[in-house]
Amino acid sequence: MHLLLFILLFLLAYGFGNWREWLKYNHTIFYVITSNLLYNFFCHDKLLWEYKPDYFLMSHTIIDLLYTFIALPAITLLYLSFYPFDKPMFRQVRYIGQWVLSSMAIEYVFYKFDRLLLHNNYYYWMDLLFYLVMYSMIRLHYSRPILTYVLSTGIISFMLWYFHIPLK
Repeated sequence: MHLLLFILLFLLAYGFGNWREWLKYNHTIFYVITSNLLYNFFCHDKLLWEYKPDYFLMSHTIIDLLYTFIALPAITLLYLSFYPFDKPMFRQVRYIGQWVLSSMAIEYVFYKFDRLLLHNNYYYWMDLLFYLVMYSMIRLHYSRPILTYVLSTGIISFMLWYFHIPLK
């Protein structure tokens, strides 16, 4: 399942991503990659979610690296390529909502087929908040990166505290 998602996202990004202006999105893609790597660094001993291997992908680490360097950059490129920057706020909110619901629907399939395991008091419903924050922060980083880093520090600190993640 994971491999199929990686291939699909790669093909969608290749076919529909705004590659002519990919440098505009480059810093935000690095922000998303760094955010995922930070999650794995901080939560290494106490994961909130874990990808269960498929037949071809043998470990959570390999799967997570593929998410970090293929899936998340592809999602970010697609998300920003079609973001309605010049539209009214309600259209932007609707766009974010569509991405949140789509991400939750895809993740639900992985959750139901035991390809995504949730741990340490992290529940599926929390993904609604997670994806709302994630897509909002991607959008914010595109236009206000310094503010995004400040807010990200606060969000990370809150999550470490809320989920009792030990810093060793």
